Amino acid sequence: MKSIVEKLNLTKYQHPVILNRPQAEYLSEFASAAQQLPSEPVELIFAFVKTMAEFQEIVSMVIEGQHLVENGLLYVAYPKKGNKMYPTFVHRDEIFPTLQVNEADGYIKGSTLKFNRMVSLDETFTVVGMKNVLKKPAKNQTSSAVGDYVQYLPEIEALVQTEPAAAATFAALTPGYQKEWARYVFSAKRAETRKKRQTEMLVILKEGYKTKALYQQRKK
Repeated sequence: MKSIVEKLNLTKYQHPVILNRPQAEYLSEFASAAQQLPSEPVELIFAFVKTMAEFQEIVSMVIEGQHLVENGLLYVAYPKKGNKMYPTFVHRDEIFPTLQVNEADGYIKGSTLKFNRMVSLDETFTVVGMKNVLKKPAKNQTSSAVGDYVQYLPEIEALVQTEPAAAATFAALTPGYQKEWARYVFSAKRAETRKKRQTEMLVILKEGYKTKALYQQRKK
């Protein structure tokens, strides 16, 4: 049976860092590896954690400290549910929400760390791998990310002021809903389409609906 080092082909990385190794037999091929976060970025960091809080902490430290070179890897080994070594465990379904991972592209919010694999280490640990990959912006493509349209909020706010009922509904919306309207209107490439969506938005908000989807659902 292959070791985790063989399975992940880790021997090719120089100057690995192993954090919180629970027992000497884990990653024994790297017995002399550094045991603290490096002062200079490295190619490989392998960390053991016992809880989701520890998982989140090590990921945050690696991101904020910029401890990985481009295409460097962070592996985090966490205890499985029902493991016999620890009273704690990490449920795989809590990882993405806690770390704010974009399920569409695998990136952790506000970082260049991207989830790229999940493998079993043994009966106790599961290993998750994240790669430090710079995002490549799509060429000639209109962005669909809601956050990219924050700059248009003042224009949306000015537009709804022409209809008091629409303005009241819009003012009561959470920032997320407000930004979604900005995305809906200004993601249109053609001026005619934007004008049509502006009119549509005013009608929907004036009738008290938060979103176009809710409006369409109630009108069926």
